[in-house]
Order: sequence, then structure tokens, then C-alpha cells
Amino acid sequence: MLRGEKTTYHRGVEREILLTGIGGQGIQLAARTLAEAAIADGRRVQLFASYGGMMRGGNSDSYLAIGDEPITSPPVVGSAWAALVMHHEHAFGVWPKLHPQSISMINSSVVDPDCRPMAGHGEVAEVAALEIATELGSPVAASQVLVGALVARTNVVSGDALLDSAARVLPSYRSEAATVNRLALEKGMELGEVTHPAWAEVTAGGSR
Repeated sequence: MLRGEKTTYHRGVEREILLTGIGGQGIQLAARTLAEAAIADGRRVQLFASYGGMMRGGNSDSYLAIGDEPITSPPVVGSAWAALVMHHEHAFGVWPKLHPQSISMINSSVVDPDCRPMAGHGEVAEVAALEIATELGSPVAASQVLVGALVARTNVVSGDALLDSAARVLPSYRSEAATVNRLALEKGMELGEVTHPAWAEVTAGGSR
């Protein structure tokens, strides 16, 4: 940089997504599927996973940050733009991190009706993800249904990249699971239209 040259710093848009459930619900796979799709779209990604002490029944959480420029914040975020909640057991720590512009995707097949974000913490979308996945013959794919529904509401990743990621995140010997996961993503993407665009253009006032 030349002496006296003025440097302008621009912080790109980042979308922080919290995913929570219990072991065995496919939370970590759901997070990796979203992350892989975001990378395929050319965005920057940070992903952090947190597991409980049990394979099933313990907490399973993921913290995903997607940006259009290098991400400077850590992946364990203090606030979140979106949340995917597969089970209410460990969701108590999610709601305080949401704000009026957030969106919550809730697995209404399982999550207790009394467990919902407080007023003023953004849009809430209820999806009977477990029922839909069970109809496909794979209850564990419920998290993929919820991911597809998030993408339908937000376009946080492109549909093509999301569907392609179903195979990329699994080894070749699990091709059967990849096929049903892709179907689950498609079912989720059929649920609703964009209400909460992730990458809206900068407005005249300078906000997104």
C-alpha cells in the first residue's frame, strides 16, 4: 500500500445458522450438506460441531457460517440468522440468539408445541419433517427435509448445489442413503416460497 493511500474495508454478508437436535437425527449430516452446497456456490464457509456424551439421545449441535467474503467471526456465534430445530430437548440455548430478522425451521413432528422462539425473534416455519421422511421410508432423513425447507424459504444455497451435495457428503458405499436424502431435500424444497432471502441486494440505505 502506498503511503497516504486510504484503505476501505468492506464486511461481506454472513449468514449464521444453528442446527440442534439429539444424536441420531442427522444434524451433523444436515450441516455438512448445507456447507458443501454453499462451497459449490462459491461462498465461504465455517462449520463447527458439538456432540453430547451419548450416540443417541444426547445433544447434537452444529454452527454454520456462510459468507460472500472471508469469514472473520468464529463459527460458534452469539447471534444467528437462522435455526433448524429437530428436537426441543436442547433448543433452549438457541432462541436467545435469534433476532427479528431471523428465521426458525422447526420439526413440528417432534418439537414440543410449547417450545418456540419468543415474540420478536423472527419468522417461524413449522415442517412435519419426520412424517415426510417416514413416508419416504427413511425417518433419519427428516433433517434433510428441514434443510430443503430452509432453502425453499431463503435461497441460502442454490437448489442444484443442495441436491448435488446429497451424494458428495456420503461415501460411495452409502449411495442408497444419498438417494433417499436427495428425495428428502426435494420434498423440503417443495414446501413454500422464498420469504426470507439470504442474499438480498443492498438497499438504497446501505443495509441488506
